[in-house]
Amino acid sequence: MSTTDNLHSSDILYNKSHSEASLPLTTIVLIPESTPPVSNILSFETTDEINNEDELNPLLNKRRRSTRTSLMADVSRRLYKRKVLYNRLEISNIMCVLGMSGVILMIIENEITFMNIENNDAYTCISERIKLIISITTMILVNLVFYYHRIDLDFYAVNNSLDHWRIGLTGTKIFLILFEVFICMIHPFPRCFRLTCHIKHGRSTKEELLEKSYIAFDVALGLPMFARVYLICRLVTFHSHLVADVSLQALGYFNQVSFDFLFLTKTYLTRWPTRSLLVFCTFIFFMGSWSLRACDYRFGYEHVSMLDSMWLFIMTFTTVGYGDLKPSLYCGRTVAAITALIGVLLTALLISILAQKLELTRSEKYVHNFVLNIGLGKERQIQAANIIKYAIKRWYLNRKHQSLTSEYIKIQRRLYRSIHFNQRLKREQKKVIDSCIGLPELITAQRESNDKIKKLMSMEVKVDRIEKNVADMNTTMNSIRNTLDLLLNKIT
Repeated sequence: MSTTDNLHSSDILYNKSHSEASLPLTTIVLIPESTPPVSNILSFETTDEINNEDELNPLLNKRRRSTRTSLMADVSRRLYKRKVLYNRLEISNIMCVLGMSGVILMIIENEITFMNIENNDAYTCISERIKLIISITTMILVNLVFYYHRIDLDFYAVNNSLDHWRIGLTGTKIFLILFEVFICMIHPFPRCFRLTCHIKHGRSTKEELLEKSYIAFDVALGLPMFARVYLICRLVTFHSHLVADVSLQALGYFNQVSFDFLFLTKTYLTRWPTRSLLVFCTFIFFMGSWSLRACDYRFGYEHVSMLDSMWLFIMTFTTVGYGDLKPSLYCGRTVAAITALIGVLLTALLISILAQKLELTRSEKYVHNFVLNIGLGKERQIQAANIIKYAIKRWYLNRKHQSLTSEYIKIQRRLYRSIHFNQRLKREQKKVIDSCIGLPELITAQRESNDKIKKLMSMEVKVDRIEKNVADMNTTMNSIRNTLDLLLNKIT
């Protein structure tokens, strides 16, 4: 039975079980700058308008209520279908397990081949069996990829109110599906053949048997299997609470924010930068070290050890390069070049995170600037006292007609130095005060000014009301006075 038939049967069962139940009110958040279907737009009138329509045309109101009930039933059916499809997308867990098990089996098979230098039949048999297991898991993984995208298209159609899943099957989507299938299909498959090479020693030619591993065929098909890491990214995205929560998804649609793996990466780097970088660098370290070991070997077809490949990876990743170890084949050089580029990018990211961690917080910055401001204020007081002291001494020596002595010149030099130092301290104190003012302070000042303006406007309204009341009181007093005058005239 196909997926569409399963969903149709589940919809029928759901509608039968909920035909007599009351339907809950569901709020739909529409995507801005998009044209939703007419069947999903719910127009709600105000209470007064509904009451008026009840009195004027009860038949029209009954028809609208039935239409609203059918629309709410359609919304509830779509939400139930979305929940069913989301639960079926849990096959990404199985896909991740199959993909990563294939990568681990590939590494084990290559390590067995690396040890099988003497062409032992037992090692060869084990290696071929492992390749057969990898091929079986790869075929299952490819079928699951097609099944996953089929459910994903239904999920996309339900989220965007599409009539059929084929509407979302664009050319870009087809290309991405085929590209993903191509990545999952690459693996070292079982085979039984050997190649020979001719090695020239002077004028004589010697025929030598080459093992499968040193043809670089298994390595060439095994290294692209590391691209299956995208399955881990899909698994992390699927189990994230941002993707699972419908309300957060609606909020993302309203603000045109897609909760994909790139957005999750940004949030993880913002919340846990050290932990995220540590996990990523550890994974890159082991994957790159083994790739260098698999791609490079020395004389006698002996691969470099894992420790040497780790050392070479560290030297390449940090762009140091002592030169004691270096890749001799183009495969190893390619892996080393990619490692160097990743190292440069991660080093820059690490430096930015360290700078962010070493930056003072808002409260620490306030305390630091307060202490600096107090210290600069004390220094200015000391220099102001020195200015007064040296000015008095200068006036005293000038009064005694000792303006040409060395003591007078010395005091005058100290006076000018204190004035200059006092001006410099004043400029530094202004810089400290300016550094305390940041964006939060400006926002707070703007908010306070807006509150004051609102209070002033409310006071103006109150003053206008008071003036109006005073004018009414004046009118009332005038009318009372006129009435009293009339009464007095009648009495007299």
